[in-house]
Amino acid sequence: MSDAGIVVREARPAELPAAGDVVVHAYRALGGEPHETYLAHVRDAPARALHCPVLVAVDEATGEVLGSVTYVPDHGNPYAELAGEDEGEFRMLGVAPEAQGRGIGGALVRACVERARADGRRGIVISTSPVMLAAHRMYEHLGFRRAPERDWVPVPGVELRAYVLAL
Repeated sequence: MSDAGIVVREARPAELPAAGDVVVHAYRALGGEPHETYLAHVRDAPARALHCPVLVAVDEATGEVLGSVTYVPDHGNPYAELAGEDEGEFRMLGVAPEAQGRGIGGALVRACVERARADGRRGIVISTSPVMLAAHRMYEHLGFRRAPERDWVPVPGVELRAYVLAL
């Protein structure tokens, strides 16, 4: 997928460290108390890539990784948290703060939706933090609906909201 000088594709092995770093940078820019253990997990895109496609949004001119997301193809995947049977999931979506507002996050989500459709999934889900308001607006704009019955708390003090898109 290519849009306005940005290409979305599966990360090349040499891009995986940057894919993890860009998401950590985006999460840190949200403020608050980042959970360092989780951020280390987010940063480890090379480990995720052994189980899931890690997608990147790359600037066509410079090759810089501007955003990344992990597509979880099914509920049996070790990175699945919320996906039910016949659903895909995406996780660890982030866009470099200096590149936000260019449609990169939406392009990464659309790439995950396309993969879920190609995989024959009936839906795709995402868990998101209550502070990620811009992401919530983007999900709703792309047709996702809130699914409060699937909200959850992975660790004490961390509340996650669910969004679902029927395919």
